[in-house]
Amino acid sequence: MSYIDKLVAQVLLVVKTFGLDEITPVILSNGGNLIIHLAPYSIVARLANVIALEETNIAYKRLIRELQIARHLQIKNVPVLLPTDLIDAGPHNVDDTWMTLWNYVPPIELQQPSPSESAELVSNLSIAMKDFSEELPVLGVWERTRRSAERLMKNSDPRIQSLLEMFHEIDKKIRLETNNLIPSHGDAHAGNLVPSTDGWIWTDFEDGSLMPAYWDLASFVGNLALFNGFQDPTFSYMLSNKKVIADSKAFTFALTARILMSTLGNLDYAFEGYGNLEFATQQLELAGDFISDLDQIT
Repeated sequence: MSYIDKLVAQVLLVVKTFGLDEITPVILSNGGNLIIHLAPYSIVARLANVIALEETNIAYKRLIRELQIARHLQIKNVPVLLPTDLIDAGPHNVDDTWMTLWNYVPPIELQQPSPSESAELVSNLSIAMKDFSEELPVLGVWERTRRSAERLMKNSDPRIQSLLEMFHEIDKKIRLETNNLIPSHGDAHAGNLVPSTDGWIWTDFEDGSLMPAYWDLASFVGNLALFNGFQDPTFSYMLSNKKVIADSKAFTFALTARILMSTLGNLDYAFEGYGNLEFATQQLELAGDFISDLDQIT
């Protein structure tokens, strides 16, 4: 029996204690989290893929925070994926990792949000997050990339070394202004918008952190801008709209940091055997020139 099969079996044992039986588990995703639809129930189990046992406490706190953020955003009328209310949403201990339980959203086709709709979705999310009063890690998602940067120092690729130089410059600046950090989703890219019968809804709140201004907007357009350039419709719309981005300097800083974080983090994970090396390499090929062009244009 594989490790994943053992985890699934443990999940079924846990939910059986709440009266859920005769389940057909359907694995929806197995990346940073293992996500399982507990058919026929409208419940999805989300398990943190913990690499080391000493990280279980960190994973537990992260999942608690994710539940808190989802419920906060619901109160603020932001469209979000919600924890299940059919049984205790958790976190529940499963074979030395932690599981939370969420509503199942059946897959449907939706037209991609327009640039203005995208800007509104992210802006409303960011405004609602500013009122989140529970504890959030300072630079939480950034700290994870700092550890990636330390591991990549041994890599001889000159492109990686160039990005690391940029990263360390940004890192110094970002730590000088921690008093100005604001509550953020942390990873508000388009992949964390899920199509539902109620429209597009936000999910994946585990990276909630105190981050620089415009972090969520930068997260949303980071890869769009990196792969499509300045002509990307959503990036172009946001950059030219003062109601969306009032401070272009602050936005440029956040976008530069976000692209560095994504590129270096993805490279590190791929080299460690956990990520998509082809995608990370594509980011690497584009990131240096894009950041230089961004500095000149904005």
